[in-house]
Amino acid sequence: MDVNQYGRRAQRHWQEFRPGRIAELDDAEAFFTELGNDVQDEVRARWTAERVSAPPVVGESYLERAGRLQQMRHEAEGEVLRELVLLPAEDDADLSEDPHLTDAQVAEEQWREQHLHALLAGSSRPGDFSAAERERLRAGASARLLELTTGLSDEALGREGLL
Repeated sequence: MDVNQYGRRAQRHWQEFRPGRIAELDDAEAFFTELGNDVQDEVRARWTAERVSAPPVVGESYLERAGRLQQMRHEAEGEVLRELVLLPAEDDADLSEDPHLTDAQVAEEQWREQHLHALLAGSSRPGDFSAAERERLRAGASARLLELTTGLSDEALGREGLL
């Protein structure tokens, strides 16, 4: 069995953020092979559905169309990765047990961590987020953390609306 790129990515993410879950697996290679195949199939299905449902753009050049289709694929891939691969760290359970945090605060922190992990993993880019979402990310992250997760300088982070 060969683990595809998505399975390898999941394995790396889970080794770092969900080691307890990996330890529970009887056959990690089979699990990540199947997960990788599921992710690949889901990305393909969502991208195909989006391509079919997207109306043609009048006057669009070949390169513009190729870029638009590639963006659709990138968005489908990011959605699926966030749903199936880039799951929150195991220690997020500790957040929900903190009596000082409301459910809304726990949910907000989990959302922020998930998206910062996606930025770090490269499955998201700052431009994928709305201005309001960038503000939410900025509210809970230091400038240095944002620089590390995005690979952008302070100046570039400012242009992206993250600083």
